[in-house]
Amino acid sequence: MKNNKEIIQPNELTQETKASMKTRIISAIIALVVAVPTILVGDIFFFIGAVFILLVSTYEIIHCAKKKYNPALYITAFILAVLMTFWPAIRSIPDFVNGTKEFNWHIYPMFGEIYISLPVLALGIFGLFVLVLIDKGFTVRDACFIFTMMLTITIGYQSALVVRYLPSQAHAAIHGSTSSFNLYDNLESALLIIYILIATFMSDVGAYFIGVFFGKHKMLERISPKKTWEGFFGGVFFSIAFSFGFAMILMATGHPLVEGILDMEHWYIALILSTLLPLAAVLGDFVFSSAKRYFGIKDFGNIIPGHGGMLDRLDSVIFTMITSGVFLSLFQYWSQFNK
Repeated sequence: MKNNKEIIQPNELTQETKASMKTRIISAIIALVVAVPTILVGDIFFFIGAVFILLVSTYEIIHCAKKKYNPALYITAFILAVLMTFWPAIRSIPDFVNGTKEFNWHIYPMFGEIYISLPVLALGIFGLFVLVLIDKGFTVRDACFIFTMMLTITIGYQSALVVRYLPSQAHAAIHGSTSSFNLYDNLESALLIIYILIATFMSDVGAYFIGVFFGKHKMLERISPKKTWEGFFGGVFFSIAFSFGFAMILMATGHPLVEGILDMEHWYIALILSTLLPLAAVLGDFVFSSAKRYFGIKDFGNIIPGHGGMLDRLDSVIFTMITSGVFLSLFQYWSQFNK
């Protein structure tokens, strides 16, 4: 009986932990106040937000090595990041110039799928390895790390754009384009990305608080010393419960996350995705934590007090967006194949 009480006895919180929790909560509230309107309104405003986040994230990737690099590296990296992330929109420019497509201010038609250009990848590899030759402080290891991490974040942010605009495309395909600013009423085009963010952040919140109060058994101490198995399972439970519950309530009341894909007819797709998302969130956390551990840094930056840099807050989001984008794209292809 004594052993059982010891197992479930909450951990004692230090003053430092309490202060950290307070700072994290305040920063999270401020971040939500800034981010939520952009997410809800979508279209060009979400696109602009993605540009800002991408540039900050690219800087953090280069800066985490704590080395003084040639300014040409920053220019090359920023250009490469923009080309890789926004290539679906960039490759549409000739169609607008030639008049084969009618230009309008809507962004959503340009991001119908995750698309990474092989010529852009080749150009990026070439540019980075040229810098290895001209900058003695920039090594092959640095080039490989920066390229790999940039590929990860650019696919993640492009996936976020695809996911944000997918409901609008599905609605337009079924009902035709609308003239409303948010593409259709009641801000329903934002429901899918809100669902994914709920899954991601509830995984983080659940893991953090369950880990703080009940964490005893370390998960991967060499990468993230504070992560525990109790926190992991708590995060997975909270994530699935909140995200799947959110999806089911909306779908049952006639508000599908994506018409024809995530609706009551395909409720099991929401359940599968809700199960995958916390696992992807944990993987993203560990991948970026391993990079920080390698370079001996606590955070990628300090733009968000209590949370660190942009990548410290979005590491899990990057992987859940990739997972969502790939999963929903595969389901679309499967559905079309079986028609």
